[in-house]
Amino acid sequence: MLEKDWVHLNRADPEYEKGAWNFVKTVTRNLGNPERILCPCIDCRNVETLCGSTVVDHLVRRGMELKYKQRKDWYEHGEHISSDDENDEMVDNETYNLYRAAHFFDKDYMKLAEFGNEDYIELAKDIHDEDFISKLEDAETPLYPNCLNYNKLSATVALFQLKTQSGWTDKSFNELLETLPRMLPKDNVLQTSLYFVKKFLKTFEMGYEKIHACENDCCLFRKEYKDLDSCPKCGYSRWKINKRTKEIKKGVPVKILRYFPIIPRFKRMFRYEKMAEDLRWHFNNKSNDDKMRHPVDSVTWDLVNDKWEPFAADPRNLRLGLSTDGFNPFSMLSSKYSCWPMMLVTYNLPPALCMTKENIMLTLLIPGPKQPGNDIDVYLQPLIEDLQHLWHNGVEAYDAFSRKNFNLKAIFLWTISDFPAYGNLAGCSTKGKMACPLCGNNTHHRWLTFSRKFAYMGHRKFLSPAHSFREKKRWFDNNVEHGRKPRILTGRNISTALKSFPNDFGKGDKTKKRKRNENAIDDNDDSDNDGDASNADGDLEELLRWKKRSIFFDLPYWEELPLQARLCGPVHFRWMYPFERYMKTLKDYVRNHARPEGCIAESYLAEECMRSTLITLSDRDKRNAHLAVLMNTAMVDPYLE
Repeated sequence: MLEKDWVHLNRADPEYEKGAWNFVKTVTRNLGNPERILCPCIDCRNVETLCGSTVVDHLVRRGMELKYKQRKDWYEHGEHISSDDENDEMVDNETYNLYRAAHFFDKDYMKLAEFGNEDYIELAKDIHDEDFISKLEDAETPLYPNCLNYNKLSATVALFQLKTQSGWTDKSFNELLETLPRMLPKDNVLQTSLYFVKKFLKTFEMGYEKIHACENDCCLFRKEYKDLDSCPKCGYSRWKINKRTKEIKKGVPVKILRYFPIIPRFKRMFRYEKMAEDLRWHFNNKSNDDKMRHPVDSVTWDLVNDKWEPFAADPRNLRLGLSTDGFNPFSMLSSKYSCWPMMLVTYNLPPALCMTKENIMLTLLIPGPKQPGNDIDVYLQPLIEDLQHLWHNGVEAYDAFSRKNFNLKAIFLWTISDFPAYGNLAGCSTKGKMACPLCGNNTHHRWLTFSRKFAYMGHRKFLSPAHSFREKKRWFDNNVEHGRKPRILTGRNISTALKSFPNDFGKGDKTKKRKRNENAIDDNDDSDNDGDASNADGDLEELLRWKKRSIFFDLPYWEELPLQARLCGPVHFRWMYPFERYMKTLKDYVRNHARPEGCIAESYLAEECMRSTLITLSDRDKRNAHLAVLMNTAMVDPYLE
């Protein structure tokens, strides 16, 4: 134990200075004789590391920080932490929080909550395998013996983020990792290559999957196609081919889809207590004055609550929206390169958090140079499979707010996109004679001969039959409007009509035009399908404007959700502006124009790792980080004098 009587003396007393010197010498000896130690003065506050003589000078001239001075144990200088603080440190410890949800059931956590860190490790050995224990201990290892500022996890994340923000190449980063260990004290645990850095981060379920794709967007090389060397449909090689020698570069894929798995990220959201609490916001904050302020006030939200009551009963179940659009990742406006990110948002959160940058989740990064078009369904397969699993079975997750495990489920409510991307996702025509998604084959169109394009009028048919505008010729197109608004198909109508639709994905040579499938509508004797049988002929005509059966119909609830955007709540939760701003952030990640998607994926991963680490820091670590920023800000300097 360190001697503490001197700290309560008058700083002008010689015994105070003598006690400060004894304090510095004892701490230096206990910590292995480092050149610098943390200064506990009222200004440095255990953030700044200084040499021993400077620490004594600060203590004599300024005095020790009051809160630290009153503690029974000076934990920042090697003293044993008291049992109460030890338990708090265990609960708030970043590595413990990251692993708790992934590996512990609630009953195990309740047992472990009674123990400190050392007892916790011993008890955990009886519950979990040795591999888990070794990962836990490895992540908490100090960067080098007696290191107070960094452990293996925090050092790895900090260096990885520095790499992505500064645009370092993999080669230069590997050289840095080879050099740094030789500069650090002996027995340091710093990673020695980028490969080991990524492997280490994956133990925290942080990373992304690389899935090879066909050059013509015919298929993904996964599952039954995992071991193929060429596309089973178009025959194009999976690997790059040297244009001069025609040599196949096996192991170098032509196209790579990057998928950031959503399930571990959803589970990680609930590991942070404040986030877990915010994800319940929607349950008790529905408007009572018939005004819509959030999607929770929408017709779609009420439909989900009424139709799937067990799902709606748990406020932790997630409700999601998906947005996508193509963007040019380069600064050159003339470039025809088109990269397509798929972004998820969670609508459980309060209005101020729903559409923020931090809560937009990149899930898929579809590579260029060509846009996927109607073949976008090929790239959506891994995401749809995870959404199906989250709906049918759910996943076991740990809730840091209630400190209990629960079965997490999710539902996908709607897509957010511009009009051309809407056509790609839905599979319907958004141009030409049948451009209107609602009117379909009855779209009122007129070809402008000299402008060489279609113009769309005839909107007066949506007015009431007695409306005076129907008779106004000169105001519109010199015609009286006698038409009636068309019948709008429901999701179930469309799903039934396209049930046997032959999807033909890929951009290979297609010499034959697609023929309308005469058997697209099966005979259906079920009278519960809102008049499907009586309108079979009309639905058959609707097939003329469909290019595919959307993969979203593989979700069992998709055909039940409303089609009209006006039923989905306030528009600012469903417009493209937040996502377009976020795509500008993704564009700024590109440093290597030869590998734009790789730059975006690596930079996004580093940003996500840093956020996940920061939200699990203890209050003490957050306070120290905040003080470190203030101590190095020029604006604050005049107040420190």
